[in-house]
Amino acid sequence: MKLKALLLATAGFAVAGSASAADLPVVAEPVDYVQVCDAYGAGFFKIPGKDTCLKIGGRIRTQFVTDNLQDNEGEKYEDYDAYVRGYLYLTSMTDTEIGLIKTYTEFYSEWDEKAAGTSKVGSAYVQIGASFADILIGRTTSQFDGFTGAVDVGVIGRNWSDESTLQIALTKSFGNGVTAAISAEDSSYRDGDTNSADYVGKIGISQGWGAFEVAAALHDTVKGAEDNYGYAIRGTATINLDMIAAGDKFVFQAAYADAASSYLGKSTAAWDAAGQSAWALGAGFTHYWTSEVATSIDGSYLTNDDADYDRWAIDASIGWYPVSGMVVALDGGFASEDAAGVDTDEAKIGARVQYTF
Repeated sequence: MKLKALLLATAGFAVAGSASAADLPVVAEPVDYVQVCDAYGAGFFKIPGKDTCLKIGGRIRTQFVTDNLQDNEGEKYEDYDAYVRGYLYLTSMTDTEIGLIKTYTEFYSEWDEKAAGTSKVGSAYVQIGASFADILIGRTTSQFDGFTGAVDVGVIGRNWSDESTLQIALTKSFGNGVTAAISAEDSSYRDGDTNSADYVGKIGISQGWGAFEVAAALHDTVKGAEDNYGYAIRGTATINLDMIAAGDKFVFQAAYADAASSYLGKSTAAWDAAGQSAWALGAGFTHYWTSEVATSIDGSYLTNDDADYDRWAIDASIGWYPVSGMVVALDGGFASEDAAGVDTDEAKIGARVQYTF
């Protein structure tokens, strides 16, 4: 009797235990809602509920640059420029029936030493990867631009094209490092006619030894100018010098412009209106002493015989890169301008601390 009662009690306890376990709430396994999009490179993740992959980046930059240290006709050093600027970069990639659609937006806000704050949108565009070419619509770096400097800060202005424009561009890769592009770009960004376009084309090759690129632009000048159109051409050669140190390189650039001075980094309406021509040379060299320390130097020379104008400028920097994305740099530069017999010299020094993530 006792054994029978013990067996019945044990069975009842097992049934009761099973029923209680079934009634307990089930704890779901954690779900990883952020999926990495490796196909588009590091940093992309899939937006939950969408087929779009997003990459978020940013940058903080603080910079200090002296006023002109040269004494030009009684003018003395009195001021300096300093600012802190924050950037936000948003890049999206979406694979669609018409091709891969890429969007890019750059926001930045700045505070300067005058306590003046500004917020702006820099580059912003949509790019469609069609079967025949990549189609870009929006505002970004001009397709004409090539070498825009080797130094970390650039306290002195040098003469080369460095302009973002509103544009429609087609870019095609032919393989083996060969690419080509054509674009229609808003002329007003180049002090040209309003509601008109400049037409730009370029072709280049990039391989292990370096790169070479040529570009040309047809510029619609302002109404009333001597020539209705101007033009500019550019050639840029980059030589990788990894045999000296990893990351070392030398760049040389030559450009010529006729009634299109903005393409030489010297936007002068009088030159364009008179149909004057000018040419410019630029070069830069970077050497890594260690993986964390590098020195760079670059410079330019611009001349316009018609306007009796010459200008040369040189800039140098030393940069420390302790971790990926971090730059701590000191920079100094000098420029000399001769405009119709009037000489003006400019000398500045500056510093920058910047982190990009």
